[in-house]
Amino acid sequence: MCGRLNQFAKLPALAVAGEPLRVKTRAPKSREDRRSAVRVLNNICPTDYAEVIRVDGAGDLVSEPMRFGLVPSWTKGSKADVARKFLHTFNARCESVFELASYRSPILRQRCLVPVRGWHEWPDRRTPYFIHRRDDAPLLLAGLWDTWESRDSTDEASGPLVTSMSVITTPPGRYMAKFHDRSPLVLEERAALDWLRPDLTTEQIRAFFQPYDSMALEAWRVSDAAGRASNKSEAVWAPICPPVPHEGDAPVADENETPLLNMF
Repeated sequence: MCGRLNQFAKLPALAVAGEPLRVKTRAPKSREDRRSAVRVLNNICPTDYAEVIRVDGAGDLVSEPMRFGLVPSWTKGSKADVARKFLHTFNARCESVFELASYRSPILRQRCLVPVRGWHEWPDRRTPYFIHRRDDAPLLLAGLWDTWESRDSTDEASGPLVTSMSVITTPPGRYMAKFHDRSPLVLEERAALDWLRPDLTTEQIRAFFQPYDSMALEAWRVSDAAGRASNKSEAVWAPICPPVPHEGDAPVADENETPLLNMF
């Protein structure tokens, strides 16, 4: 499960084989959901907007805000209706992404990357951990996106056009298995750029679905404040314990952690 994201204040510089990539910012659309203008950096929850990278019709990389939690283009109803219907589409499991109606079209033609500082997991549903790179470099999460427009007149004032996305998940790598039985699909350099290619076949897409494991990953326990969706401060990813070591395969346990003193 990957239900809380954290991003950087500025879109991080991206490169492939040392060559920088140019990413344009998409201009706002006139009838776009007004919430898309509200920038959230920390503790991005489902229905919040996150900055996402995709390829536009001209083949250029563009960044734009997308709702975290996919709303399929074919659904009917008002914004309130779809908010109730699509509470759990923030993650798309790689095993079923080609079968489920919400995802099977976007996975073929509308893939994206979500650049993050890191994300949160709750190994025991009570204790949050922040997963990131130890050098604080961005992680690129593979996703898919879609655009939906409300035909309900009550949504005109708030903007009826919603662009949304889901993060692909896979079984975890060895380190991530300490925290959860699922992990976001993390892609690096050339693989990340290839993920955005519009000409990929189903089998080529499936080839990306590999558990991610890297010694660069690091996770530490954070305050329970991360569990409050309203808390958008940097405190949600500040450590209260030393990083969890890579050694060993056992899941993390609260009793094995000793909080750092005088952290706050």
